[in-house]
Amino acid sequence: MLLLSHGLVAPSQRTIPPFSLSRPATLTEAVTAGSRPGAVYAQGCSDLFAQFREGLRCDTLVSLEHLPELRAVTREGDALRIGAGVAHHDGARDRTVRATLPGLAEGWGRIANERIRRRATLGGNLMARRTRYEMSVMADALDARLDLLTPEGPRTLTAPALWERAEPPGALLTSVTVPDAAGTWFGYDRSMRPLMTAAVAVRGERVRLAVGSEYGRPYAVTTVLGADPAEAAARLPEEIGDVAGGAPYRRHLAGVLLGRLLGRHAAETGREKEKR
Repeated sequence: MLLLSHGLVAPSQRTIPPFSLSRPATLTEAVTAGSRPGAVYAQGCSDLFAQFREGLRCDTLVSLEHLPELRAVTREGDALRIGAGVAHHDGARDRTVRATLPGLAEGWGRIANERIRRRATLGGNLMARRTRYEMSVMADALDARLDLLTPEGPRTLTAPALWERAEPPGALLTSVTVPDAAGTWFGYDRSMRPLMTAAVAVRGERVRLAVGSEYGRPYAVTTVLGADPAEAAARLPEEIGDVAGGAPYRRHLAGVLLGRLLGRHAAETGREKEKR
């Protein structure tokens, strides 16, 4: 990667050193190729080019384009399984997602612009680990399970574990599984972005709030229906604060957004009861 005289990386693909291209036909072949030093997984590539400009080393580019299982969306009992290669545009419109967890389809359909939505994938959004990307906030609220294939076999991580980079080298995110999706209400509020986005999942009496911002990783708290939203948000850690907004302000804002989303939940579930 070529560094300019003023210290910035030259923003051109012409400065990327030569690399080899691998086109695996199976997930096992992909992980074998991806576990080599300097290997990089590629699918939508909307974020990957930015990483190249930032100096990402790439000796082998492992294309995931020929692995259709990464683009599958299935319902397994009450769980919703979404392939890591599903693009934002397709996931938000998928019939299984809309039927099982309509709030996720709605929230997913509002992120990014159309150009990005057509190329960027669920897995790329999560594995990039950029605080301004929003799928990690939704995944945290939904207690989503991240299904990975590693050189040693399958492994599962929670959404918060992504920020600890807990996966082994060469691990490939294959899917995201939302447990009890059929019985979950989900809402997403990004009206205060970039200062804060909030996702809420309601399962029975259990409420999980996850909040994130463009400047910091997501954090979550769990409460119960009927509890004071402000009291629940007050348990968010000091780490949610930064130079753009201190922790007390962020907690206040989280309480307001939680109350707003729970109001939407009450209205929607009330309408459903009336239909019955």
